[in-house]
Amino acid sequence: MSENLEKYQKIGTLLEFYLRPQTFPIAIKLIKDSSEIPPESQRPKRDLKVQTFLCQNFRMARSYGWTLAVLEEDCVCRVARIVYGWDEVSEEHISFAKKFVVGLYAQDAETSELWSRNLDYIDQGYIGLVISPLTRTKIEPDVVQIYCNPAQAMRIIQGYLYFKGGNLEFTASGRGGSCHEGVIKTIKKNEPQLIILGNGDRVWGGAEDYEVMFSIPKDKLEIVVEGLKKTHEAGLRYPIPKYMNYQPGFQPKFQKKAMDRAQGTIVKE
Repeated sequence: MSENLEKYQKIGTLLEFYLRPQTFPIAIKLIKDSSEIPPESQRPKRDLKVQTFLCQNFRMARSYGWTLAVLEEDCVCRVARIVYGWDEVSEEHISFAKKFVVGLYAQDAETSELWSRNLDYIDQGYIGLVISPLTRTKIEPDVVQIYCNPAQAMRIIQGYLYFKGGNLEFTASGRGGSCHEGVIKTIKKNEPQLIILGNGDRVWGGAEDYEVMFSIPKDKLEIVVEGLKKTHEAGLRYPIPKYMNYQPGFQPKFQKKAMDRAQGTIVKE
């Protein structure tokens, strides 16, 4: 095993220690050649006999602990195929977008076009991506995704801003969360992104109602982990330690009734 892989696996262990996520943080690497695919990788079409959405593959990796390689022939999501450069935008795609989006996500074609203009695209000829649980990753990631609840996301923000200061800025559209904002946008911005997962992530990607996602580019992983360490040592923790050092009581109108019903099980002063 290379020293770099060990470094990222240790980062994964620390992220799990400080955040206690319910599923594995996942490493994601864009690849240009099939020689970059780890030999033990699962392939959706070849091994699972299905073509899938990328959000499904992220869920498999973070829940099953699998390493997956997803290439053009494995993916049937129209949006992902376009933003990853596997399909050119054609009249068929435009027609589909109008029929699917207008009246659902947008009031008309003009409104729908505003979302399209804000998409980020991969333009370097990547053939696919490899997804691997970070604590046992088989690849050096371009980006790491952590599916979490809002309190865990708060801790990541606190950790990152411990050194950087200011605010973390992000945008959201409620669509194209994990595959677009969580990979392409994160890499291009080279800044951590808080992702509000969309319908695709929840319907097909298995994301829970309480889950959001944080994506971190590889250049920012160490600063996030070190910030989590410093803030953890200072007393900011997850799970959040609730303040419990108080004497229970009741609202005044209910107190006499409660005391009578308790029949001595509540000690009076």
